[in-house]
Amino acid sequence: MSMYNEATQASFRRWSSTKERNSNRASNDSSELIYQPMLLFKTMSTINNKAISEVSGLKWVSPDTNFHDSFFKNLIYCEKTKVEVLIAVSMYNENLKSFKDTINGISENLDYFRQVGIPPEKICVVVIVDGMKAFLETYSKQKSFFQEFFNEEEIKHFFKVENLLDCKIPNQAEDDEFAHCFMKSEPFGDSPHNLQLIFCVKQENKRKLNTHLWFFGGFCEMFQPKYVVLLDVGTKPLRKSLLYLYEAMETDPRIAGCCGEITVMEPDFWNLVEMAQLVEYKLIHIFDKAFESVIGYITVLPGAFSAYRWEALQGDPLWEHYFKSLFHPEDMDPFHSNIYLAEDRVLCLALVSKKDCNYLLRYVKNSVAETDVPDGLSSLMVQRRRWINGSWFALIDSIRRANTIYESKHSCCRKLLFSFQMIYYLGIVIFSWFMVGTFFLSFAIAVRHFFNNYPNFIWLGDWLIVAYVTIIIIVFTMSLGVKPGKAEHSFKVISYCYSLFMVYTVAMVGIYIFIKLQDFDWVLPVLLSGVSMFIVIFMLNCALLTILKGIVHFVLMIPTYVNMLLVYAICNIHDCTWGSRPDQMTAEETKKLEEFEEFRTKWAVIWVLCNAAFAYYLNIIDKTSSDGSSSRWFIYAVGYIGYIIMLLRFLGATIYLIQEFCCKKRLKTLPSVVPAISRRETNRLERISKRSEDRRRSDMEIETNILNKSAENSHDLEKYPLSDIAGKDSSISVADHEKKNNNLSDTIDVSKDNIEVKESDIAQSSKQRKKTFLGYLLQTRKS
Repeated sequence: MSMYNEATQASFRRWSSTKERNSNRASNDSSELIYQPMLLFKTMSTINNKAISEVSGLKWVSPDTNFHDSFFKNLIYCEKTKVEVLIAVSMYNENLKSFKDTINGISENLDYFRQVGIPPEKICVVVIVDGMKAFLETYSKQKSFFQEFFNEEEIKHFFKVENLLDCKIPNQAEDDEFAHCFMKSEPFGDSPHNLQLIFCVKQENKRKLNTHLWFFGGFCEMFQPKYVVLLDVGTKPLRKSLLYLYEAMETDPRIAGCCGEITVMEPDFWNLVEMAQLVEYKLIHIFDKAFESVIGYITVLPGAFSAYRWEALQGDPLWEHYFKSLFHPEDMDPFHSNIYLAEDRVLCLALVSKKDCNYLLRYVKNSVAETDVPDGLSSLMVQRRRWINGSWFALIDSIRRANTIYESKHSCCRKLLFSFQMIYYLGIVIFSWFMVGTFFLSFAIAVRHFFNNYPNFIWLGDWLIVAYVTIIIIVFTMSLGVKPGKAEHSFKVISYCYSLFMVYTVAMVGIYIFIKLQDFDWVLPVLLSGVSMFIVIFMLNCALLTILKGIVHFVLMIPTYVNMLLVYAICNIHDCTWGSRPDQMTAEETKKLEEFEEFRTKWAVIWVLCNAAFAYYLNIIDKTSSDGSSSRWFIYAVGYIGYIIMLLRFLGATIYLIQEFCCKKRLKTLPSVVPAISRRETNRLERISKRSEDRRRSDMEIETNILNKSAENSHDLEKYPLSDIAGKDSSISVADHEKKNNNLSDTIDVSKDNIEVKESDIAQSSKQRKKTFLGYLLQTRKS
């Protein structure tokens, strides 16, 4: 994939020169709203007319508008304001609160960038709205706010239409994509700094991957930033969060991408779904992300909150892997389509294994963003359907392509760690495949061994097992043909039943372990060590209170995660659309859906048979075992597998914290190892010092002029005594003149003193600013 090519740049320069005739009419006020329709500059494949072969920037749509060309010219060509950090905010039809949260969060980070020498002018935000129709739903409800950076009348005037959905560019081809771009620079929220904002509304809804194509292939190819940040509307980066991501990549050139922690925004304690996600997100970041960060390969950098080095994305990682479904749609069979539900996972593997490079991925613990999560069971099921299927198939694909790491320039030790990580994930995939059967078997064993002590109530235990199986069958049947939104109440009732089963299972397993097992002497230390590991790592991450706040909700939701979300995802493996958007299927997509449904049938049948056979045969073995040894060894096996996985994650999380501590200590004890950020501040201070030197020279010239004038006055007094001119009042005039001369000499002396003091103050200020910056940098690393 080519860079923003010379032809496009030349075209842009010609356009800018054309606009100079309108520059007198254009306002120089940076808060002016600027409008320009833009066309995605792409080339279609000659082999497959539905495939894209190249994307190389943006071009304007004729006829010309009163576009303030200095906005784009400054962001592209001017060294002082050239974009260094380009932030993409993906939007569909989210409400005003979600939009404000995201934009205000970005604005609050501008001041922290300025403190380390990154002016806000070098940071630009591109909000890309996926489709005019979806946006108008939100716009109609909040016109007063969105009119600040979206002018529907200007669009209507430009395209000469009454309905914004009827906009078409001249000679529009079938594959042409254009968007309405509004540019403005103004402060948002409580930030005192102007935010460079480009509000881009795509005319057609092409889904989120196409939104990222506009960002990477359009805006990034045009601006050529150093770093890019991906956000979703509804995700709010907290203070310094964006700076921490920037710092991670700026101080280590090996880091190709990084992410922070995503947490739940204002969770409702009485909402079981939200509180369960709060704990789930914490566990994922504390254990999984930290473990993966130690190895250097994070399986997924979430598109809702992540950052990349633009240079690392260039080439195959972006164009041959991330956008493969757009550049090679002919390869998108059901298996690959599910893989590319999680393009960010594919991109992560492509970056780490990039040929002749040694890029790493990093989790930045201090960088935190809040996001709005699904607050209902139906929306959670729709979201997790894509997450589960995408992650499952992408993980299988990563294991299959693990050998590509050996084409990179990583050390042998790093490659061995990566290979170990793939073996670990192979075990996770197998364990996940039999998760439903394992969960049922644990429940059945707990029920059977509890009621064996009460022969008169064995029938009750059998009925509980039958009820459990019946609920699984109901969930499976509903998942095949019912959308969660239309049967939310039924799914809620089933979820509550699963929660009751979970309480019963935990209680019975606890009794079984502490009373029935003969090997109690070694089981207890294992359990206590496991609990201790959790408590220690939670305390080290200052997350113990958060976990305790929602641990009950999370435990009650575990059977829903396993028996409902997983079953729903398996039954809808044919649906490879993005998210929960109500997109209408085209005729071609409908035809392809039949092929995908056939794949779904085969996959679901194999999965059901595997889990049913696994649970049935182990259950029969347990029934025929007179001493209960088979059930005991099953519980041991499940416990050992869980313990090993937990131990590996604990070690990874601990090593990650040690790395973070050593990084802070290294910055503190090695003054020579100053991050690249400080060099920027040093350069800025040098420029200030240069300006001070110029000011000092100017003051010296003034002083010299004053001395010369004084000498001329003294020469005049000697040559023409005032007594000869003043007559009788000469004594008074001479005295006055001598007094003025003395005052002038005093003024010169004071000026010299002031100049010396000013030079001293400037030197002291420069030294103090450097010391303050290094102190600030160390303080941020500590926090």
